[in-house]
This record gives sequence, structure tokens and C-alpha cells, in this order.
Amino acid sequence: MRSRVTLLIGLTGINQGVFATDQVKTLDTIYVSTALASESAQHAQALTKFQHDLFDLPFSKSHLSQDIIQQQDIQRMDQALSIVSGVLHQNNYGGGFWDNYSFRGFQGNPNMGVDAIRNGLSVNRGISAPKDMVNIESLDFLKGPSASLYGRGEVGGALNVTTKKPKWTSETALNLRGTTQDEYRLSLEQTAPISDALAYRMAVAVEDNQSFRDHVSSQRLFVAPQFSWKLSENTQVHLDTEFTQHLGTFDRGITAVNNQLLMDPKTFTGEPSDDDMRVKDNLYQVRLKHQFNDAWQMNAAISYKDAQMVGYSTEPRKLQADLETLERQRRHRDYQTDDILLQAEVLGQLQLGHVQHEFVLGVETGRLDFMQRQLRLNHSAAQPNWINIYAPIYGQFSPELPLHTDSDERQQYMAVNVQDQVFFNDQWNILFGGRFDRVEQRFINHRTQFKDQSTAQKFSPRIGLNYRPTPALSVYSNYGEAFSMNNGMGRTGETFAPETAKSYEIGAKYQWQDHSMLSIALFDMSKKNVLMTDAIDPNYEAAVGEVKSKGLEIDFNHRINDQMMVSAGYAYMDAKVSKDDVLPTGSALSNVPKHSAHVMASYDLWQNVQQAAGLNFNLHYVGQRSGDSPTNTANGFSLPAYTVLNLGAYYQANPNLRYQLNIHNLLNEEYYLSSYSHVWIQPGEPIKAALSVQWQY
Repeated sequence: MRSRVTLLIGLTGINQGVFATDQVKTLDTIYVSTALASESAQHAQALTKFQHDLFDLPFSKSHLSQDIIQQQDIQRMDQALSIVSGVLHQNNYGGGFWDNYSFRGFQGNPNMGVDAIRNGLSVNRGISAPKDMVNIESLDFLKGPSASLYGRGEVGGALNVTTKKPKWTSETALNLRGTTQDEYRLSLEQTAPISDALAYRMAVAVEDNQSFRDHVSSQRLFVAPQFSWKLSENTQVHLDTEFTQHLGTFDRGITAVNNQLLMDPKTFTGEPSDDDMRVKDNLYQVRLKHQFNDAWQMNAAISYKDAQMVGYSTEPRKLQADLETLERQRRHRDYQTDDILLQAEVLGQLQLGHVQHEFVLGVETGRLDFMQRQLRLNHSAAQPNWINIYAPIYGQFSPELPLHTDSDERQQYMAVNVQDQVFFNDQWNILFGGRFDRVEQRFINHRTQFKDQSTAQKFSPRIGLNYRPTPALSVYSNYGEAFSMNNGMGRTGETFAPETAKSYEIGAKYQWQDHSMLSIALFDMSKKNVLMTDAIDPNYEAAVGEVKSKGLEIDFNHRINDQMMVSAGYAYMDAKVSKDDVLPTGSALSNVPKHSAHVMASYDLWQNVQQAAGLNFNLHYVGQRSGDSPTNTANGFSLPAYTVLNLGAYYQANPNLRYQLNIHNLLNEEYYLSSYSHVWIQPGEPIKAALSVQWQY
């Protein structure tokens, strides 16, 4: 048994709801300063690079504040998805070795997880460990196309992560958390000024986690030193670093039997002797911000990220005819990525007659190296590797592994983006934007000596129109395109053409009183050259000709009174194959239900200067969805619908001490989060209580 911390963490209360401001204000003018400002539910900066009321933008978003992250006991990114409409779980690679989710039915790179935006700037590509919440201030799920601005994210949306920053006041927070599932976490945050011009912040988090699944566990260490330096009144430099070590059992979950979920969700079909898979993820970033005057500023950044995934695993491959003997494969992975990224942008406002312009001009260049070394051996009569799914006996097989994959890939990329949002008056504005990308890709398969070199370039436009007839109502439409390179090689050693996408959206937002908002969006999207599981060998991807996703999102936020807040969301999505030489039209995309919904509420029992207490709940529903890739047309396997209820309570004993109790899956629903194929299915967690305590001083 691994060493454990003895008590538990707790992070905060629910006294503030979705909205971060005390009241919603109608701006005298619809343009504002380019000065950096924090995101909130009512305001957005990451959508256009300028701080605006959301009603003045032809886009929408879902905002999760620090209060919501804390009150819902969100420890990993995938736990946030239950309270965001249209964003859903996808394969998280062996039980949680990176973040992966879909926006409006389309997921990101299956080989590396989802690209994100960090503090309103593009972030490095490559292998990424799951993000740690100790360094995150808020999450903004930006809906609709953003590739023309960032070159990141899906055409359906992108995630902007706002990190915590150093402060010029001294603050320390110690957090302890533990659960009935033998999960233990300790985190420490400290920030203080070093001088009038220099401040630092240090965040450390340590975890030791068991699992409800047999022989599955994980450990984690996260360290994030940061510095902020005021060079002058108008110039600031920020140094951000993050170092993550994530160790855990590589766990593919359970296997369906004749398309039925008959296995015990606890049963592990790998080999405990394989030991941990190890992920290292290091990020270094220097950011410069210079304010020329009240209307113009420059941002620049240089970032470097190196990451590695290495370790053994034994994974399901095929269920034999007796429906209980599972053939397996054993693998050793050594994947490494290195990415360096340089970016600069100028933002400014210009008044031309009665028309206000807000300009963005940005340039970006970088290089991504991706090395894959893999040893692998499948079950065979000569070298068996199998296990009984109902009565597993471990340690029978540990075959030596031959070389299977040995490849190097390099992408050198450059991009220029431009944007102009034109405000004609208080009611009408239009946004024009575009990004030109050029990528040179070199690939070598050292096993076969196959080499490939290609160059791809694409202009990705984004257009948005917004009409605000009254301060309480706005309607909008937008169109955008996206472009991204596909990594890796197919089963026969070939590389893939780039992925391209288009999106159309119309929507409306309505506010009937302060702290209340209803938004509706209709979208229609398509993508070409999408990587999905190969029907012949699920260890590879194959490119699908074209897929489409269309649907509806509804979001509702309302503060009933000073004590109670409620929010809800619903999404309808129809995501399927629309054109392919092999796959039948209409094959559903995996892990995308037609219907999903959530309701979240918080209630403050009392609150004063010294003490506070409150309750919250979160109920979310995910409908039936395909559990297999469209490439496996003969399977027809579906994941069942589920409904999960979470409850929480907090007690602020004094200004420095807070306790929190959360009960996840109160009704002990048996459910399945996602799957990669019918032999790799991730079960959801049963009922679990988490107790937390936080000291602040």
C-alpha cells in the first residue's frame, strides 16, 4: 500500500454563483480598453482579445469561475464537463493520462489530447498530462470557431485556461483532501512581493490515489513557480513554469460481451506487474506585455514544452468465441514531444469617423518534434497472452516484445492572423478575421526507412455579425474554418492529409434581470480527413472522408436572490459520417449523445464577516451514444444513458479555515464515461465522499 496523507482538502464555498460581478452594467459605448481583465460569465476577452460584454460579441461561451471549480470539487478537467453544455468525454488514453473531450460533437487530436489556449495566448502542442487545478483560476469553454485567432481548438470550440498569477500581497493557502476511495491530496499555494517591482507565486500539489477498480492506482507531483516583473508602469514580464510527473496504471477499462456490459466494472484485465505508466510534462513560458497608450498594446511570448510518456501495458484486443477469454497485447511505449513556440501580437482601437475599429495583428512560428518508439506483441497460439474476464489470473504471461513502431515526425509551422471588429453603433457590429497557416511536415519510419515530406498551407476565415436591439437582447451569426495537421501514420505506414473544418452558427442571448441570462445557439459543422480508429487494427487510426455535426445548445443562468443561484444547460447533437469511400453515410460518431443536460444550484445558509455555510448540487444527464468508432460498422455497440447526482456542503469556521464535504454519484449510478472501442470502455466511479479542509493566512 502506498504512503498516504492523513486528511483531506477543501476548497471553498459557493457564495458566488456563475456571475462574478455584483451587477450587470450596460456600457455607455461598446468598446473598451485593451487592458487585460479577468474573464467572467458576463464578460469575455479570449473570444476576440478585447474585453467586452458577452452581448456585444457574435459568439458564446461557458464560464467556470474559481468558486464553481471549488464548490463542485473539480480535481480534473474531465470533471468540469458535466456542467458545460455541448462538451463531452472522449477517450482519455488508458484511464486519464491526458485531457480529451469533444466540442459540439468533434474531438481533438486522438494521439495527443486536446489543444488549449492559456491566458488568451496559443499554447504549445504535444503530449500533455491532465491539467492540475491548483494553478487554474477559471475555465472558459469558447463556443464556435476560434482557429483564425489562435490556430488551436476544434471548429466547435476551444478551452481557454486562465491561470493564477503572482500578487503584490502575501497570501498562503494549504489544502488537504481525502476520499472514501483512498484518494489523498495535499496542495500548497503561496504568493508574495519580493520588491515593489517583482512578485512570485509557488504552487505545489501531491497526490496518492487508489481506485474503485482492482489493481489501479496513480500518483502525481505538480510544481509551478511563477514570477511577475513590472519593468515600468506600462511594461510587464511574466515567467510561468509548470512541472508535472504523473504515474499510474494504464487501464483500458472493461470489454463488452456481445455488445452487452456484463463485466464487473471493477475488473482489471491488464497486468499489475507492468507497473506504472509515467508521464512527464514540463512547460516554460516568458510573456511580455507593453501598453503603448490607452488604445494600443503589444503581447509577446516564447514558450517551450517537453513531454514524455513511457512504460509497459497489457491491453485487451479481442474476445474469443467462448465470450470470456480475452486476447491481449503487451506494449512498451516511449513517446516524446518537444515544442518551441514564438508569438507576438499588436492590439489596438481606432476611431474612423463614427465607426470604431478593434484590430488584432499576430504572428506565430514554432516547431514540434514527435518521437514514437513502441514495442508490441499480440496474443497468438505460439505466444499466448489471454485472461478470463470473470475470473482473472494475473502473472501467467509476460512475453518479450519486438519492435513495432519507430518513427520521428517534425512539424515546422508559421502563421499570420488578422482581425477587425467594427462597431457601427450601440446595436450593430461585425467581425472579420483570418489566419494563414503554413506547415512543413517531415516523417520517417525507421523500421521501413519510409520517408515523407510535405507542405500544407491554408487560409482560415472567421466572420461574425452581432445585433443588439436592446441592452437585454442580442442576436448573432458566425462562420469560421479551421485547419490542423494530422500526426502519426496509418496501419500501412502512410501519413495523413491535414484536417479541415467549417462551422455555421446562429444564436441569441437574453437577460431579463441582473445576474440572469438565457442563451440559445444553433450550429452546423463539417470536417474532412478526420482520424478515427482503424477497423482492421484499433491500434491505428484511419482518415474518414467527411463528418458532420449539427445541433442546438441552450444555457440558463439565474440568481434567484442573494442566497441562491441556479444554472442549467441542454445540448442536442447529431454527429455522424456524411461522406466516405468505405463507411456508410449516417454512422454515428463515438461518445456523442443526441441529448445531454445538466442542472446546478447553490444555496447560502448564512454568511457574515466571520462565518458562512452553504449547500450545492449538480445533476447531469448523458444520453445513449455510440461506443465504437464508425470504422467498426459491424459492431453496433452503444453506451447506455446515465444520470448522476452530486451533492456538496461547506462551512467557513472563520476567515482562515474552511471545511467542505462533497458526495459524488449520490445514487450510486452504474455508468460508463466513454469508450475507444467495444474492448476499451471506461466505467464511471461509484458513490464517493470527499472531505476537504483549507487553511488560508
